[in-house]
Amino acid sequence: MTTRLLKRQYIYDGAQRILHWWLACSVIALAATGLIASNMEAGGGRAYTWDLHILAGMALITGFAGRLVWGLIGPEHARFKSLIHIKTWIESAKTRQMTTADSEFGHHKQASASYVGFYGLVALMCMTGVTLAGILHGEGPLAESLLDELENVRIIGKVHEYGGWAIAFFAVTHVMAMIFHEWRDQIPISQSMISGFQYRTSKKGEKDESK
Repeated sequence: MTTRLLKRQYIYDGAQRILHWWLACSVIALAATGLIASNMEAGGGRAYTWDLHILAGMALITGFAGRLVWGLIGPEHARFKSLIHIKTWIESAKTRQMTTADSEFGHHKQASASYVGFYGLVALMCMTGVTLAGILHGEGPLAESLLDELENVRIIGKVHEYGGWAIAFFAVTHVMAMIFHEWRDQIPISQSMISGFQYRTSKKGEKDESK
């Protein structure tokens, strides 16, 4: 039986990992409170749940702001430029090969397109969420200026709702893709956002670059 050798490298710094889980927990809290409140009858319980939803939204905005800053000033693999691989995306679209194993350290070049899309969705959800909080609940930084602006609330609400479902779809496919690659490539991927270390298959004679 042939033993596969793995090399590892420290890729995800502590701040990036904390912000990753901050965003993940905020999204889960938003999804839970949003679904629960939408299916409750009018009353104090529903109003309280919407307050929790707004609170989770503020947490998302805070985490997203932190990620934006860290994407500009953080280390190499935390920066947004490490997610942009346009040539790879075009080539993958042409060949329709979206699940190839990545031999390089850092974000998977093909999957990084979905990460860019995710951050775009988060930005959209933050903007529509703050707007809805001001119009419907009189809360948030835009409350005083938007409290009486009801004519576009239906459209904004639908955009917010569909954006939420799009983020849920991303989260599910993200986890499924991770499980698939761990099974197919036999590399421990899920632990990277806990330990900060990434693993890749080592070629013969190659040294471990871990720190």
